[in-house]
Amino acid sequence: MTSKRIIAVLTLVACGAAASPALAQSSPYPGDDPAELFGYDIEVSETDSERVAENALRAVQRAGETAEEIKMVFGATRFEFVALKPDSMKVVEPELAKRQSDVLELQAAVESSSLFYTAMRSEGVAASDVIGADLADGDSGLTSEKRVTIYLAP
Repeated sequence: MTSKRIIAVLTLVACGAAASPALAQSSPYPGDDPAELFGYDIEVSETDSERVAENALRAVQRAGETAEEIKMVFGATRFEFVALKPDSMKVVEPELAKRQSDVLELQAAVESSSLFYTAMRSEGVAASDVIGADLADGDSGLTSEKRVTIYLAP
């Protein structure tokens, strides 16, 4: 084999290896409802209460742990997106400033999970809006299936 052919083969292999992560994130066919494909329900709410602010604060405090946990989630029964109002954000902002690197890790985790990515995309939610997430056990009792609440910055 000539050196040009060896270089060509190595280049082809290198290009294929670099492209594989990009190809791994797939999306459903246009017109298909991702919630039906993955079997989850989606709720969207915008609330401003002390309870929601406290839950969002706890989610921000656990952002790093949740990012790791998301890697183990293979199914969800429900996604709930909670858009925080300014009054709730005032409660969360000090902690958000302290845990910025954990929140960035969480955003990367939700964007790299095809389950989370597809649910967010179907609702027009960007990963950069995510500031926290709560993962609760799903109805099936499987540890890999969750009920997910995602808190969004305004």
